[in-house]
Amino acid sequence: MVTKYYKSLVISLFIAAFLFKSAVISCVIQVSQAPAVRWEALNLTEAQRIQIIALDTEWQKTSAKLMSKIICDKKQLKTLLTNPFISDTVIKNLQNRILANQKKLRYYAMENFLQKRKVLTFWQRQKLHGMLSI
Repeated sequence: MVTKYYKSLVISLFIAAFLFKSAVISCVIQVSQAPAVRWEALNLTEAQRIQIIALDTEWQKTSAKLMSKIICDKKQLKTLLTNPFISDTVIKNLQNRILANQKKLRYYAMENFLQKRKVLTFWQRQKLHGMLSI
């Protein structure tokens, strides 16, 4: 009976570790799939350069906060998945919070990009399109 319990516990831990690892990798991939833009290649004016730097700084702060929450929640989820005393509702709520924060992260990434794009002139936007289309 005890051996069966430990086998079940080991399998549950393995599944939780796999889910946690794949979820973190998925989150990192989603964020890193955003196209890397070499803004300096767009011949920015000084005012534009300052605005882009400010937007980058804002993005770094926002993304760091959200990624921190996501990673912390995923660690907690890993622990809760194998805890026999935790209800399914608690686990589902935590998973929903993780998904909501991932959605926020993608939303803020898009908003940040669009704010940067607003800074550009028509010709710079055309050049940006060419850079990202390759």
